[in-house]
Amino acid sequence: SRTEGLASICYRRTLGNPFFLLEFVKLLEEEHLLHFHLGLFQWEWNEVEIDFRTASTENVVDLLQDKMKKLPFEAQRFLQCAACLGSSFAVNTIEVVWQHQRGTSADLPEAETGTEEMLTILEEENYLENPKKNEYRWIHDNIQQAAFSLTEEENRPSFRRSIGEVLCRALSENTLRASLFETANLLNTSTADVANTNIDYARINLIAAEKARELSVFGKCSHYASKGISMLPSDKWK
Repeated sequence: SRTEGLASICYRRTLGNPFFLLEFVKLLEEEHLLHFHLGLFQWEWNEVEIDFRTASTENVVDLLQDKMKKLPFEAQRFLQCAACLGSSFAVNTIEVVWQHQRGTSADLPEAETGTEEMLTILEEENYLENPKKNEYRWIHDNIQQAAFSLTEEENRPSFRRSIGEVLCRALSENTLRASLFETANLLNTSTADVANTNIDYARINLIAAEKARELSVFGKCSHYASKGISMLPSDKWK
């Protein structure tokens, strides 16, 4: 049939996943590789050009990442920050992180878009959804993965650690408990240039271990307890 070749390309690029298929078709239209011909009253495309132009898109994360890179730089940075906060996050949590980024990042000297406006933009782009008041979540975990991949690989550990440190300093104890595991995971990111000894971070791991024990997630309980102990001073048993 007329669409068989196009369908084959779409399947190879998305493996038939409905969400990714929709994103791929939207990308084709945005790149003018697929368009509606008003004269003929039908969709038109060039399979050879589509196959060539999308050859570098080996998986859906690559596809989403390519699309994200067309956003303004500050929107990309916002995505990177949000990607570190888990599958869902509170508005006040991303607000703390974004305000810190705007105030301290040398590569965001002209960042003017506030948190609420940025969240609205990314919701309209179908990256985030707002299931309940003051909370957002990723439409799909591959979108979160693509957003996190925007950070250069060698910078990811330090970027994650820095966000954990911001949350540790800025959030109240009650708010911090709502994102306890995410904060602990960020603080536990290994970085070669940062000393791991920190009583405050050890305490957060202790609280995370206790919460994991309450939930009967004993593997996580052991993990956080071990991480917390490793952050204590060398004379910790004295």
